[in-house]
Amino acid sequence: MKKLIKNSSAVSDVMGEVLMTTISVLILSSIAVFVFSYDGAADIPHTQVKGWMNAQDDTIYLVNSGGEFIDTESFEIAVNINEHRSIYSSSQIYANLGNRNLWKLGDTIEINTFGEWGIDIKEGDEINVYLIDIPSKGIIHNLKISSEYLEASNWTAP
Repeated sequence: MKKLIKNSSAVSDVMGEVLMTTISVLILSSIAVFVFSYDGAADIPHTQVKGWMNAQDDTIYLVNSGGEFIDTESFEIAVNINEHRSIYSSSQIYANLGNRNLWKLGDTIEINTFGEWGIDIKEGDEINVYLIDIPSKGIIHNLKISSEYLEASNWTAP
């Protein structure tokens, strides 16, 4: 029995080693699960847009005035006219740009509000336009439209 008690010190060293290895494996596994499950930030295109309206023709004009080219299949335009929200879909944007896949620098999108949604716009109407990135559901750009050709708001997408 005395011999067993004298040799038991090696058992505690082995058990300590096993416990430390187990703890290390658990910590590394949890870190790996956290790191590899992260998809990363959504890639929202950055562009500058200028916009204005022509109340006589019931038309809103949007011009790509700088930044990245935007794939027409990956964004849509939400328009609020006096608290009435309407969507201009990606297929409508594609057709508006002459069946081109990219909205490039200098390209203009013309939206006839009466023809598309039956909304007659007047001088002084409150019109807000939001360019929405479909994959990330984020806002690419927003504008407040008036009858004058104005620069976009100073708001920047996050």
